[in-house]
Amino acid sequence: MRYAVLGLLDGIITAVGLTSGALISGHPIGLREAVAIAVVVATVDGLTSFVAEYSHQRASLRDMEYRISLRSTGRILRSLVHRRALTRSLRSAMLMFLWSLAGASSVLIPASIKAAFGLYALGAVVLAASVGLARSPAELGEWLIMLSAAAAIGLAVGLLSPLAT
Repeated sequence: MRYAVLGLLDGIITAVGLTSGALISGHPIGLREAVAIAVVVATVDGLTSFVAEYSHQRASLRDMEYRISLRSTGRILRSLVHRRALTRSLRSAMLMFLWSLAGASSVLIPASIKAAFGLYALGAVVLAASVGLARSPAELGEWLIMLSAAAAIGLAVGLLSPLAT
């Protein structure tokens, strides 16, 4: 669940930040550019997720080895447990890639038709994600505020960057 939320939101916010100038000024993004941006955003998120998760898994393995033998020999990093940690890290990276791709595409593909559609899609995705994450009406309000603020910050930061057109 954490990769779904993180990937989706990071994909949306990064894509909006990179294209906010075009979205606000009303210039549509070409479909080729929308797909390219979504893939780049998802790739960066997937790679970052892999490095972070693998680093965490590796530290946990070393800690476990030390607790078992009261010294760190590094042998655990050549074991089946290590390969499983590597596999878990790769799986996490793939999930992050897919969720990030979905998040970025959810705004960029509509924006490739008409820039205003990208902004409408942003609002719809924020609402849908809030409804999906909320477990009560009070939580729905919290999620709406948090996700709307994140989207607004992504737009603002993007507009302040030199990439904004």
